[in-house]
Amino acid sequence: MAYTKLKFSGKLEGYVPNFWEEPTYKNEPTDFRIRVRVSDPEGKLLDTLTTEYEQACAFYKKQTGGKRFFDEPWDENDDGTVTVRLCAKPRYEEHPFPVVDGDLEALDEGTLLREGTTVQVSSVIMPISPKSPRGGMRLRPRAVQVIEAITFEASDSGELDLEAEFGKTDGFKQSKPNVRKKSAKKAATVSDEDLDF
Repeated sequence: MAYTKLKFSGKLEGYVPNFWEEPTYKNEPTDFRIRVRVSDPEGKLLDTLTTEYEQACAFYKKQTGGKRFFDEPWDENDDGTVTVRLCAKPRYEEHPFPVVDGDLEALDEGTLLREGTTVQVSSVIMPISPKSPRGGMRLRPRAVQVIEAITFEASDSGELDLEAEFGKTDGFKQSKPNVRKKSAKKAATVSDEDLDF
């Protein structure tokens, strides 16, 4: 069964691992996984994914006679979006893969992306091997282009000119922090506000 290429745009969702380091879980090697929430009001992406999944399951069943399948690698959301789950397997040399910016320059490995980052993803739909105890398919990322980066430090879509937006001013400077401690009286104040918000 041939692999199908699939390209889509959306926002990274949930936990976003480091794109360059070997992925681990509890200090053991694992697969690289990301989730991308894609706007799909007309259902075109969902139709493509559903058709490909059904074909992959039929292929597995024909090859093995098996009737057990992995869950679909996506979730349909109530707001007209689809959350696509992608998986790259380092043992098959699928990770790391290219991660570039809008100019197709390799993203600096020190840039740690976070939930909300807007990306374009080039992926391949891969049917599960008949050697597996269950059939189905997975989506393998081939490359990611970052359109708007959300990091620990900031959000950058490449369109904001900070010098035009702001002028230099007295105030907080990372190079010379001037942090004031809360007064003891203020720190001891009790409030009815929900502390989680």
